[in-house]
Amino acid sequence: SKFVQVMNKLLKRLYVEAFFHGNVDRKDADEAASMISEALTHHHVGLPKKNLPTKLVIKTKHAIDHHQIIAPTIDLKDPNTAVEVYFQFAKDDNSSNAIQHRVLVDLLEHVMDEPLYNQIRTKEVFGYEVSCGARWTYGVLGMSFRVVTACKSAEAASSRIDDFLKSFRSELESMNNETFMEHLVGLAKNKLESFDSLEDETSSHWSEIIEGRYDFEAYRKEVLCLRSISKDQLIAAYDEWLHPLCKKGKPKKRRRMVVYVIGSGDGPASLGRPVMEKEQVVGDEIDCLVQQFHTSVKHESWGRVAFGSPELHRANTV
Repeated sequence: SKFVQVMNKLLKRLYVEAFFHGNVDRKDADEAASMISEALTHHHVGLPKKNLPTKLVIKTKHAIDHHQIIAPTIDLKDPNTAVEVYFQFAKDDNSSNAIQHRVLVDLLEHVMDEPLYNQIRTKEVFGYEVSCGARWTYGVLGMSFRVVTACKSAEAASSRIDDFLKSFRSELESMNNETFMEHLVGLAKNKLESFDSLEDETSSHWSEIIEGRYDFEAYRKEVLCLRSISKDQLIAAYDEWLHPLCKKGKPKKRRRMVVYVIGSGDGPASLGRPVMEKEQVVGDEIDCLVQQFHTSVKHESWGRVAFGSPELHRANTV
C-alpha cells in the first residue's frame, strides 16, 4: 500500500508529452494518447508547463580575458590534450532576428571549418583533431573551436586558435561573391537534405520537443533567411562575436570560455597538467571547477528563453 501511495503522489505531478510519427493518422494518435492518459489513473492531475524546471545557461563574462577551466584527463595514461574555446553569442527565441543570428552562426561554421582544419591540422600538424562548430544550448547561440593534440601544449593550442581568428578576418573580407554564394548554396542544401531514415527524422523532431522550441520547420525558415544574407552581414557578425581585435587594432571584449583537458604524456602536451592528490577523484575536481566558474560570474544566466506557444505547433505535428 505504501508503494501505491508513493506512485499516486508521483503521478499527480507527472508531465507527459507524446510524439507519434510514421504510419499513423490523427485518429490513431488520439487513441494512443487516450490509452496513456487512462493508464496514468484518475489520480493524475498533471504538472502545468509553466511549472516545469527551467534550463538556465550561465553567461560567460563579457571581457577581454576569459574564464579558464583546467582539468587532467580521467585516464591517467592518456597522452592527449584537448582544448575547446567556446564563444557565446546571443539568445535564440526563434524570432526573425534570432533566426538570422542562427543562420549567420551556421554560415560562419561552413566558411571557417575547412580553412581551420587545413591550416592548423594539415599544414602545421598542430593536432590530429581540429574542428569548429555551431553551438545551440537551450536557446543560447554560440560556437566552439576544438584541438586535440599529443605534441603541443594546451596554451599553445588555445593561442593558435586565437591567432587564426585574427588572420581569418582578411580572408573573409577578400572572399569574392562567387565563393560566398557557393557557401550559401552549400549550407542551404545541407539544411534541405532529406533524412536518411525514419529514425533520423524522429530524432530531429524529438530534439525540438526536448529543447522546447517545437519548430518542426526550422530548417526551411533558415534556408529562406539565407536568401537575404550578405557578405557584409557575415563580416559584421564575425567582428562582433569572434574577432579578437576592435577596429583600432586593440583587444576587445568577447564572451569566451577556454577548457583544457591535459594528458599525461612526456612532451609539451602535458604541460600545465594539474597535480591530483591520490584520494582526489577527477570528477569531483571538475565539479569544483565548474562551481568556481558559476561563482566568478555571480551565477548570472541568460534567463528563460520563450519560444512561443507549443500548442500552436502540436496541432500540425501528427
